[in-house]
Amino acid sequence: MAQVAMIAGTAMSLNTAYTQGKLEKSAGRQAAREAEIVAKQEELGAIQREADRKARLSEALATQNANIGASGIAAFEGSPLTVLEESIKAEETATERDIYMTRLSAMSTRAKGQMEKQASKLRASMTLTSGLGQAAVSGAQYAQIQ
Repeated sequence: MAQVAMIAGTAMSLNTAYTQGKLEKSAGRQAAREAEIVAKQEELGAIQREADRKARLSEALATQNANIGASGIAAFEGSPLTVLEESIKAEETATERDIYMTRLSAMSTRAKGQMEKQASKLRASMTLTSGLGQAAVSGAQYAQIQ
């Protein structure tokens, strides 16, 4: 009867280790998927911010043009043109900076997800190895009893 209990215990230990390993790998894949979703949300946010900046720039240019026209100055010469050009440059710089920071953030998020996935694989392997080690010890104890 003790032999059956030892064999059953060993089998349960192996099954538990295997199941824990599978769960750990699954958690790693899920972390990688979640990181990808967050990265895509960051990228979509950057696209929306760019559209918002361009809309504000368009409104600002229209307002500046109207104010310049109302004052009787030609809009596309001299100082008024410089103001319009600087507004456009400022928007372009803000867009470039936002794109760079978003790419950096998205890459970082993806890397974290992949690192978690790899760490989960390693933990799963360690769990399985530990379970196999316990089974080997149980088998050795069983052999000594015999």
